[in-house]
Amino acid sequence: MSQQSEECLPESASAEQNGAPGARILHMKGRHYDLQKAIQQRAQESVEREAALDHEQRRPKPLKWAIALLIAAIPIALTLTAAEAFLRVFHKYLDVTVQTANKQAEEQAAAAAAAAAAAEAQAPVTSDEPGVVMLSPLLVPPDQKAQQAAPSQTSQAADPKK
Repeated sequence: MSQQSEECLPESASAEQNGAPGARILHMKGRHYDLQKAIQQRAQESVEREAALDHEQRRPKPLKWAIALLIAAIPIALTLTAAEAFLRVFHKYLDVTVQTANKQAEEQAAAAAAAAAAAEAQAPVTSDEPGVVMLSPLLVPPDQKAQQAAPSQTSQAADPKK
């Protein structure tokens, strides 16, 4: 609302005199100023209240953030757990596979050694190749070794010329 000049006052007075009803401007300087001041003050309070609410809404709430982080951590934890479980199962599978392969290798080595021992027992000690002599230890029980050793020592003692 703006104040009108005093020039409008005579026109309104002339309009009333002509018989046409018109508005009369009353000058209330103190009241008009107080009303304008109250409106501005309420508007300022409203703006400040909206700014405070906006700031409150923008401020992060710790509980809300903690809940959001926990919810976000669930898929990450599940993924890591699944990967760790897969690796554990894979290592156990490899251990079982390696143990099975080692047992088979040992069985094959034992079978090959038994076959070689059987072939050596059946094959003659002599070789067809010239100049090669195959020596094998004579398996004699320990009692017979002691008996054989004693006569050989007596035979050497009896023959001093040798």
